[in-house]
Amino acid sequence: MAYTPDGAALVYSAGHTVERLALREGAAPEVLARVVLPPDASLSLRFSLDGTGRYLLHTHGRRFYRVDLQDGSTTSLPIEVRAHPGEDLSPNAAW
Repeated sequence: MAYTPDGAALVYSAGHTVERLALREGAAPEVLARVVLPPDASLSLRFSLDGTGRYLLHTHGRRFYRVDLQDGSTTSLPIEVRAHPGEDLSPNAAW
């Protein structure tokens, strides 16, 4: 879960669906993206928002992912380090 940069809404995941809920009475959730993850990914999506609120950032396996919440596109980059302690675990990341 995260707040949008202006503090007007919450962004959260329900499974692999990312939704935004405006912080006003009567507001309904808005689906921002349906994140496609590998079959071995967790059923719950742990993520952060970038400072603009446009991108959802998460890791899986040895990769970083950035999901554009405006058009749904995903960019992925490998996590490259010399030693990989806990090879089978997704790394924790701070954005």
